[in-house]
Amino acid sequence: MLAIHISQDTLKYAQLVNFKGTPFVESLGKVSIKDGLQMPDTANAEVIHALSEQIAQIRNSAEFPDNTTHIVIDSDWFPVIVHHVDGVLDGPDRDKYLKWRITEMLETATSQYTMIHQELSRSTDDGVEYLSVGIPHSFDSWVEKVFKPSELTVKQVILDIQAIGDMLTASGQLDPEGGIQVILENRENSIHCHIYKDQEFKGLFHASLNWDYKITLDHVRGDLKLITQVKDAVARAIKGKKDPENVLTNLFYFNSSGDSAVLNNLSRYENSCHTLDLVHQFNFRDPGFENIDEYAVVLGALSSEIQERFSED
Repeated sequence: MLAIHISQDTLKYAQLVNFKGTPFVESLGKVSIKDGLQMPDTANAEVIHALSEQIAQIRNSAEFPDNTTHIVIDSDWFPVIVHHVDGVLDGPDRDKYLKWRITEMLETATSQYTMIHQELSRSTDDGVEYLSVGIPHSFDSWVEKVFKPSELTVKQVILDIQAIGDMLTASGQLDPEGGIQVILENRENSIHCHIYKDQEFKGLFHASLNWDYKITLDHVRGDLKLITQVKDAVARAIKGKKDPENVLTNLFYFNSSGDSAVLNNLSRYENSCHTLDLVHQFNFRDPGFENIDEYAVVLGALSSEIQERFSED
């Protein structure tokens, strides 16, 4: 089983093998995408050809060939929204409301997308919370064109928000008692953040980390109020640090242990945040592989596969 994460500038991959009934991650790797990839640019023949060649190279370099793969796609390539729905709305009225909310967010015709609505939580007081995702109609044909030359069978397409959630669950790092959990990464002064609360995805943001330590939100999905709280907490945490370029490097994991007020502890993030340290959560052929946490999304895609294939063992 191969897992391949397609982002705007990189293909990252990992291979899962069965060695005497034990799941091992055989290899990790990444390939740069020339000139970057803009989604949903599913009609660009040059991009399709370049991607198919790179994926074929990944497939051919696998030491233990497997014809199935999971694809992981960055969630910012698709419209995603988390929204609250009154508990009394049901059936056609609920569907009509969800479509209206997505249309308001897209500011374009929803006819270009297939909309998927997933119920996250339900309560008597707060109503129902939904995660809605828009999938471009052209996406399936794009996937086929990109992967067909490599003779890979696509088993599943996964958003990175799902992959991160699967990884936290499989590694026992998703707080069973609820609370706020944050995954932070600083990519060349651009902070990427996934936020979970009460064991459910709540939002993500990409933000620019400026020279004066101020944070500018560039891309937002999900619960804007919670996202703003987390962004402000990160800003307080890094204020006064010596070098913004070395703040929040690599991937950090923060857990509020059920108390949202503990976000204030990000002011001492060296103590309250810690690296994901995924080397202790998976079996690697080469445990000394550097920057394993960089492949968190890819490994998250394999987490569900490990549970599915090896749960009985």
